[in-house]
Amino acid sequence: MTVTVQDVGSFSDLNPNEVRQKITDGETFVVNVVTDWCPDCTERQRPHLPAFIQTLKTVGIPVYQMTVQHERLQFLSEAHRSLTEEFGGHGYPRTVLVVKGKIQTDSKVEVITEIALKELASELIERVGE
Repeated sequence: MTVTVQDVGSFSDLNPNEVRQKITDGETFVVNVVTDWCPDCTERQRPHLPAFIQTLKTVGIPVYQMTVQHERLQFLSEAHRSLTEEFGGHGYPRTVLVVKGKIQTDSKVEVITEIALKELASELIERVGE
């Protein structure tokens, strides 16, 4: 049976205010920053996200998505631009770990293959457990 992104319950597209609220609340989560124009986001990574999301979900780490641009170089809002900069800037998809409300500064860019996402999931689980 193939698991799709829609099958994984805790995958929501959040806006910057929702992400900031989770940070303020001291939550631990992963946010995948994407754009609609990026083929690495829309075509290459997307088929492999369900397994990544499910792996993290099984240990209680929710994964969210934040779409920041529909067109190249045009952020949806100043809040989208600002949060993208806090997460490490341009480069999509960008996978960001937030631990107890603290943005981890070593976000990962262009992790798009099945193997790389499996390795990243293991790394994130280990870091949260530290």
